[in-house]
Amino acid sequence: MLNDDMDLVEPPQKSEVIGTGKGGVGKSTVASHLAAHCAAQGERTLLVCVTSQDDDDLGVKKHDRGRQPDGPSVLDGMGLYRAIHERSPLRPVQDVRPNLDVVPGGEAVGELIPLLMARLMGPEGVGVVLSLARAIQPIAPFYDRIVFDSAPENDSLEQLALAAGRHLFVPTRSDDSSINGMKRIAKNFKSVRRQLNPWLTVAGAFLYASNPSATLLHEEVKGDIRETLGEGTPILSTVVGYREKPARNARKKGLLFSEYAELLPTSAKSYDVAAGRATVADVVPDAIVGLTDDMRALTTEMLDYSRKASG
Repeated sequence: MLNDDMDLVEPPQKSEVIGTGKGGVGKSTVASHLAAHCAAQGERTLLVCVTSQDDDDLGVKKHDRGRQPDGPSVLDGMGLYRAIHERSPLRPVQDVRPNLDVVPGGEAVGELIPLLMARLMGPEGVGVVLSLARAIQPIAPFYDRIVFDSAPENDSLEQLALAAGRHLFVPTRSDDSSINGMKRIAKNFKSVRRQLNPWLTVAGAFLYASNPSATLLHEEVKGDIRETLGEGTPILSTVVGYREKPARNARKKGLLFSEYAELLPTSAKSYDVAAGRATVADVVPDAIVGLTDDMRALTTEMLDYSRKASG
């Protein structure tokens, strides 16, 4: 039961949560590209990775991108853990890209789970779910947009992100386990919205990493989405095609799809590999062009739906 005197925290107008109940559906990749797209459009943007998985699409850790704040390291989720443990403002890695700051996820985020459970049993009660929202509050005025990469691995972490954001976007793939995974975020969404964040709305759901021409399958998935998230759920039209090799290569290099595509003119060729002058990793697949176009269309459409959700 909620405390009558608990102060709710209204999320920033432009704050998006990318979340679903299953990993491997493109959630972190979409969150990174959405944040980078907003930053490239001139919005001062913050990406908050509320996940214990070591997702680093932007190369913050592996390629040492951005400027770390003074003091203890904030990598591997330590910055997020410390802010919630100490009830202090978040301290992002700055300028990972122009206009883009990042609060990295990682192993230490998982250590929040027992901390949150312990506080839940104390005077704070369910208000502990607002811990991230409160850590964001002091720095939110410095940003035009905040994007949350929500953890698929734990309800408590997912609820932290949902309590801190205003618009939820739900990616899914077409397999049954991905569809079933949406049931968990639907449950967490309803709980958080009812008790802690009445401003939270489902801004849209979308199919990720599928064959764009499989229209009959897509119609089936849309029916599954509406059955799980509600008949009124907005469903985006853009489908990012399944192109595993260029997507994997870009992530390994800590590059956005568009940044990886820029390497195509200087890419090694298959005959260079055969001659021993290059390795397979030096070859940029041509399919990165289509992947870049798909992601640009998706992020543009997400922002359109975010504006619609804002009324």
